[in-house]
Amino acid sequence: MSIFSDILNELIREKEVKIFSMAKYCGLDRSTMYKIISGKRNPPSPDLFEKMTAFMRLTPSEYQRLAEAWKIARIGSETYFSRKSVDNFIRNFPSSLPAPSTAGFAFQRMDGVQEGTRPCIPLTSQQHIDCLIHQMLLKEAGKQNGQICLLLQADHDFLFSLLASLKPAGTLNIRHILCFSDKLQFTSENKLYNLTCLEKIFPLYMIPELEYNTCYFYDEIHSHFYNFNLFPYMLLTTDAALLCSSDYSAGMYFQDPDAVHMLRQIYNSCYDQCTRLFEAFPIVPDRCAEFLDTVFGLAGEKEPMIGIQPEACLTPFISGGILKEIFNHSLPGGREILTRAENYFRLNSQKITDGRFFIYFTYNGLAHFAQTGLLDEIPEVFYHPLSSAQRISVLEKLLDCCRNRTYRILREPLNYLPRNLHLCVCSDQGNILFKNNSGDVIVLTVRETGLIDAFRDYMENMDDSCFYDSREAEEMIREIIRNIG
Repeated sequence: MSIFSDILNELIREKEVKIFSMAKYCGLDRSTMYKIISGKRNPPSPDLFEKMTAFMRLTPSEYQRLAEAWKIARIGSETYFSRKSVDNFIRNFPSSLPAPSTAGFAFQRMDGVQEGTRPCIPLTSQQHIDCLIHQMLLKEAGKQNGQICLLLQADHDFLFSLLASLKPAGTLNIRHILCFSDKLQFTSENKLYNLTCLEKIFPLYMIPELEYNTCYFYDEIHSHFYNFNLFPYMLLTTDAALLCSSDYSAGMYFQDPDAVHMLRQIYNSCYDQCTRLFEAFPIVPDRCAEFLDTVFGLAGEKEPMIGIQPEACLTPFISGGILKEIFNHSLPGGREILTRAENYFRLNSQKITDGRFFIYFTYNGLAHFAQTGLLDEIPEVFYHPLSSAQRISVLEKLLDCCRNRTYRILREPLNYLPRNLHLCVCSDQGNILFKNNSGDVIVLTVRETGLIDAFRDYMENMDDSCFYDSREAEEMIREIIRNIG
């Protein structure tokens, strides 16, 4: 028996489905149908599954429940929930983030904290700890050169909402050590644990006022944080330290300079032994050449690359002539940048020809390019918007790639892919390109193998039902071309 056969049997009983009639409707003999229902045969094919559910007259919720069980039975629970986690990350990627509100949290200042008269304060509840977190972070954000060090998991909504709402008086540097699971691990909600950590911390990369840097180490999560480890979490500022339990129910607060200094030294030693989660790369005019190397030099000349983003990656279809016409020649080092761009665009064009370059995109994203002449994956400092004739030229070249399925248009619900997400991966690394809350283009290079494997597995195994077919895609692009004024 499997989860699919269990749920199938349950629905058959509840709906009083006649097995013989369903077998006849599906074109099967009764013996084969009984084997499918009992789990003695592999799960049915997609067409047979749809016939069975149609005969059973399922409600939408019943269909969704059975369909999920069917998919799990076909590919395994770990693979299914890993892909579902990536799908959730992609569909909920932030476009812009208003500052989270902490207005619902009101705290009274704890005795001995402001005056510094108590070098060590025991904390006996989450309210006490949240109060200290609130005071420590607000005080540090008020300094010209604030520093916050975190050794904890991304599991406390109050803390991360408060960090995301800070308005620093000057620079505020945040260093964060995360523990990643050393194996494929899921949360109680069947979400990929390491990807859930990424979802929790990503809003901090959207805030330009914060200098947020994350590093990680591997361990077994439960044993590291929950098996008789007294105070595994630590929060440091320039003049205070908080140690607490992983459930934030108990801890110790230190103001003694010698104690804070010792804990900082321990933290720095740990940080140096960890691995950077991202290489963050903000795009500014004097670093345009580095941007090209980071984004378009992601994969080697022979290495396949796959990406998902709102608009199609159109740079392979921009000819050298068009590039020279739209390029911002006033950029520092413009001649070198132009040469690099030509080489990278030509390389990706060859990869398409060789079947080593795959892009999944949306109709709305492509229509936005047709209306504006702007390429969201390229910062506007590089170029001037393409003219109507140039847009048509680029889109006509795109048609061939949609015919051979190297470029594919996403169907619902992924046709509403967040405008801010550009995710590309190769075998050993990937890039996440997005705009922060100030509209600045940021590139994060990811090398953590678990995340790269999860992203690549998701995109390489997307079902044909996720895309429009070649004929439909060609009709949609021709419609966009006709609407260009």
